[in-house]
Formats: sequence, structure tokens, C-alpha cells
Amino acid sequence: MLSKKKDAPQSPLKKKQFKSPNAYVIIFMIMVFVAILTWFVPGGTYELDEAGHSIAGTYTQVSSNPQGIWDIIMAPIIGMVGNESISGAISISLNVMCFGALLEMMDEVGCIKLFLKQIAVKNQKNYHALITILVFVMGAFGTIQGCYEEGFVYLMMFLPIVLALGLDTVVAVMIVVFGSQGGCLASIVNPFSTGIASGIAGISPGEGMVARAVIFVVFMSFISFFICRYADKVKKDPTKSCQYERMEEDRKLFPVAEGEDNTMSKQQRIVLGIFIATFVIMILSLVPWTSLNENWTFFETLNDWITNAPVLGAIVGKSLIPLGSWYFNEINGLLIVATIISGFVMKYPIEKTINILIRGAASLVSTAFIVPLARGIQVIMNGGMITSTILHLGETTLSTLHPVAFVIICLLFYFVMASFIPSSTGLAAATMSIMAPLSLFAGVDQSIMIIIYNMALGMAKMIMPTSIVVMTCTQAAHIGYGQWVKSSLRFMVEMFALCIVTLVVCVLI
Repeated sequence: MLSKKKDAPQSPLKKKQFKSPNAYVIIFMIMVFVAILTWFVPGGTYELDEAGHSIAGTYTQVSSNPQGIWDIIMAPIIGMVGNESISGAISISLNVMCFGALLEMMDEVGCIKLFLKQIAVKNQKNYHALITILVFVMGAFGTIQGCYEEGFVYLMMFLPIVLALGLDTVVAVMIVVFGSQGGCLASIVNPFSTGIASGIAGISPGEGMVARAVIFVVFMSFISFFICRYADKVKKDPTKSCQYERMEEDRKLFPVAEGEDNTMSKQQRIVLGIFIATFVIMILSLVPWTSLNENWTFFETLNDWITNAPVLGAIVGKSLIPLGSWYFNEINGLLIVATIISGFVMKYPIEKTINILIRGAASLVSTAFIVPLARGIQVIMNGGMITSTILHLGETTLSTLHPVAFVIICLLFYFVMASFIPSSTGLAAATMSIMAPLSLFAGVDQSIMIIIYNMALGMAKMIMPTSIVVMTCTQAAHIGYGQWVKSSLRFMVEMFALCIVTLVVCVLI
């Protein structure tokens, strides 16, 4: 996302890159299948609580309403704009495109790539520190903006330095793949997974954010430890590397650039600061402070002071919303402002800034359109009166399990699904409308279901051949897929065990 693939060799990657299933086709087929179900599945309804959630044990059967071709055509449109029974997905879709605009600006400025190169160069003498820092940085990219397809561009930056330290290409690939997808596994504020999945589930992306932040630190630390342990083994005995036979060839293929200027200009440093500040504000704005502690009213008090100030309140506006209560609309405004300010700092003409904004938004239109298509599944289910019936089936089967058993089974289910649908938006679109309500029947908070979904998706994109980042990075580093699996298998087993322990803790506390 932050870097275009034109920055690295494409032709060999394009030839052998594994093509993942088309999310649009999968979701449309599910929508048609659900429409067919409305002709055979009995209708049903639940009593709702004050929050609009179905109350367990109150299911009653009603007449179904079979959905036809016209209903299928209209479902994604209603999914975008909403109706009396379902909220529109337009704010979520706009959120995706606004992120695209900001990331396009960062790519144009080039400060992210220079920042990474500076880190790599400054820590090249201590490979433990280098690995740990790069893993956390890649994890940060994964957890805040879903770093995925562009992973091999970062790999090309790291390979020369890692190889010059006497390590192998596997270490560099692990840093990029495990680091970025470990960040996606936590997805503290990732708009393409947590944001969309939360929107489909009908909860704020801020719910569960504290738990996801803890997960990020724990998992990034584990990933760093594992890679350092592997690097120590290769450093001590290079023959332990599956790439031993071509290590010398790799060093010649990826030489360290001499005399390369990685200095950022003053404007680039300011834009990098804007990028970081944007996500700090986003995190502060989404954490439900008063829900965590009713005495934490700082942002509400500050908001009241600003809006009630005679002059300042009039300038800022009386409808200002305090941090901690923001949702997609407010985040969208923040992203647009950050993009425009970045262009101003770089002294771009306003026409260029607007063109960058539009270009970045346009690059993610295909992703943004998945959300209303997914919402169309809910529209058909609700219109056909079968949503409650399917939930009732879950209530009488999966939800009868102990919460610990329930989350483990859901993790396995999502890992299998993610192996075939490695798209974060596609996976959320295809499953979250059912899995989130089902978790309530099982006594599991919906925010934990978001965590399960992120964990399974992150793990699948570390190892499965449907993962773009795995296939492009291993191809660029001349690592066979079988060699990658062999090098990563122990890590994946330990990672899966850590996920289970983490979920059990989340359920029991």
C-alpha cells in the first residue's frame, strides 16, 4: 500500500505468483446461495434487548419471505445506503478510501521508505536489535494499515543488510512476513480488518482495542524472539540454513549499496510526524475511556471547554465530538485533513494534493465496494426472515459449548476460511454478520470474535500458498515454498498455541 510494486522487479513475481480467489465472486455466490436458502429455511425472529441484540431462548418461528432476482440485485445497493432494518455501509467504504488517500500521500512523499532504511542502517551491527526493531516496525505497519501486498518491497530493502550480517534470506523474509502479518494478527486499528469487521458486527472499532494492544506487544515480542533464535542458529552454523547452498550467490545478487543517501528532508520528517500523530489521535479517539473508567473524563471535559468557549467554540464548531466517542465519520475527517496538511507541508500545489487524494481513494474502490456487497448478504437474510433461524441453529449447537471450547473451534473455522479467502475485507464480509451475533449466544463478547478473526487471518497469511506476501517474498528471495513451510512449521505450531492461550485468557478474565 505505501509502496508501489514498480519499485521492485515484477516480471518473475508475476509469473509464479499464486492467484487468490476473487472476493467478489465468492461473496456474490454466497449471496445467491443465501437467497436460495430463503425458499427452504423457515423464517424466525428473536426478541431484542435495548442494544438491539437478540435474546437467547426467545426464538419463535414465523413465515419466511423468499428472495428473488430483484432482491439480489438491490441487496448490495441497500447494503450501501441502508434501510429501516440495516445501517448503510457507506461510511465504512469511505473510510477505506480515505485511508487509501493518506497512504498514497505517504508513498508520494517517500518518508516511510527512508525511515525504514535509516533504521536498518543504524542497527546493522547488532542483528538482534535490528531484527527486533524491524519486526516491531513491520508489525506497526500491519496493525495500523494492513501491510500485505507491498511486503516484498520492504524485503528488497532489508535483504542486502541481513545478508551482509552473515544471515540468510529466510531471516529477511521472516522479518517481513511474520512481522507484518503478526501486526495484522493484532490489528489494533487496521481499517481493512478490524474496522470493516467491527462495522459489520455493529460495534465500534474501539471495543477490544486495549486487548488488541496487549496482543500486539506479546506477539511481536514472541516473533522477534523466534527470528533471533533462528538467526543465532544460522550465524553459528550456516549449514543449518535451507539456503546454505546459495548464500554466496544471494550476497552477490543483493549487495549493500555504497554511499546511498537516506537522509530525510525537513518536510519529510514533518510528514512522517503527521503520519504517526494521525494514528495516535485515532487510537485515542476510539478507546472508550469512560467505559474503561467512569472517572476518565478528561477528553469530555476538554471538549466541553472548547465548544463552550465564546470565540474558540464558534470557530471550531459546537458539534465537536470528544476523543473516545469517535466512529467512522470522524476518522474519515481526520484522514482527509492529515492528507491535505501533508501536501501543504511538502509545498505541493493544491491541485497535486487533490489528485493524490483522489488517486489514493480510487486505488481502494475495489476494496471499499466489498463492504456493501457483504452487507447485501445481511439484507437478503433479514428480508427473507432467516437470520434468526440460522442464529437459532448456532444457539442450539456451537453456542451450547463452553466459551473456551467455542473460541478454539471458531479459531480453527476462521483459519480454514482464511486459507481460501485471504482477503481481510472478503473474509469479514463472508462471515462476520453471522459469527458476531453467534458469539453473544455463546457468552463471548463480540470484540473477542474480532480478535479470533484477526488471529486466524494473520496466521493464514504467514504460511498458506494463497497468501500474496508469502508467495511474492519467497519468490523474490529465491526460497521454495516447501522450504518456507519447513522453516516456518515450528513457528506456526507455537504461534497457534499462543493464540489459544491468549483467547482462553480473554474469555476467562
